[in-house]
Amino acid sequence: MGFCYGGGKAIRYTIQNQPQAATVIFYGNPVTYPDELKRLQAPVFAVYGHNDMQFPMPLLQQFQLALNSDNIENDIKIYDGVGHAFWKNMEQIRRGEEPASSAYRQCTDFLRRFFAAQQCQNVP
Repeated sequence: MGFCYGGGKAIRYTIQNQPQAATVIFYGNPVTYPDELKRLQAPVFAVYGHNDMQFPMPLLQQFQLALNSDNIENDIKIYDGVGHAFWKNMEQIRRGEEPASSAYRQCTDFLRRFFAAQQCQNVP
């Protein structure tokens, strides 16, 4: 999991070193090459702002198409009305500020589902 620069590093780390791990990206530089993404064996959850000048919509669409072409489970959330780094701290979550609170809930739900599925697979 990573935010901004760390989000881009998270997907690249997972591809290169832990392809069986789920990946969470908060407005990080996406990988758009199916040949790289095909190593992934676990789902990807990503969050972006529609108004993010660093990662415009065509790039995000290319990212999702690349994931889909390799049949990698993914959930790419793009929030209207916000740009890059719209979630800055946990105070936003405590106050119920949107869309940070929604992104937080969706991220934690994604991770809970992933880890629950992993536990089920490890039960004899």
